[in-house]
Amino acid sequence: MAVLAGRTHQGRIEAGDSLIGAASAVDTGRVKGRLAVFMAAHRALAKGQTAVDKEELTLGTRRAVVAERDVDQDEVVERVVAALIGDGLPRSNPFKSLSTYTPTKLKALAHAAEAKALTAIVTRARKRKDLSAKTLSALNAAEKAAKGVVAALGAVAPAQQKVDAARSRRDAMVQSWETSFAALKRGARAAEDDGAKGLFGALFVSTAPAKKPAKKKPAPVA
Repeated sequence: MAVLAGRTHQGRIEAGDSLIGAASAVDTGRVKGRLAVFMAAHRALAKGQTAVDKEELTLGTRRAVVAERDVDQDEVVERVVAALIGDGLPRSNPFKSLSTYTPTKLKALAHAAEAKALTAIVTRARKRKDLSAKTLSALNAAEKAAKGVVAALGAVAPAQQKVDAARSRRDAMVQSWETSFAALKRGARAAEDDGAKGLFGALFVSTAPAKKPAKKKPAPVA
């Protein structure tokens, strides 16, 4: 058994939920006021955490879109490479006259940097008069893919700002939660002294078994 305590945001939510659940099954008359204050603080914190979870989910979704668009971008680079080689540009590096990047180094760049460099390659390549329709089509696809990456990246920053704002609002609620939690705990102890036997244990002592530390694997025998 262990006395409830919240050391992380999730820990506070779990501790508060456990306490409020336990409070519905015992007489809390002697700590009614303190319990009401804590419950209000807990609801606010839980709401704040829900808002954080929602914004983090949106941020994660938008980052996943960036990753998908970058895969599209890498694939179209290979398409451009094949088309340029088909038009007679050097097989070892068809980008030699178009960029300081080889195809491999281009794909290794960060998302935004790759999109910028790929767009520059497309612009330079279009100035050539000896490109086939296949190559021009590949260049159009490359331009579209690069714009897709840029657009996806543009949606990430606002989502990150909303996550940061939600976290700040949630964090501002922590002190009220901690203070009201501590006040209720102290009140429950005092109520025990006044005759409310078992109140503190009912509210603050968790009966969940403690997690056992994972056993270490034995070292391999040489």
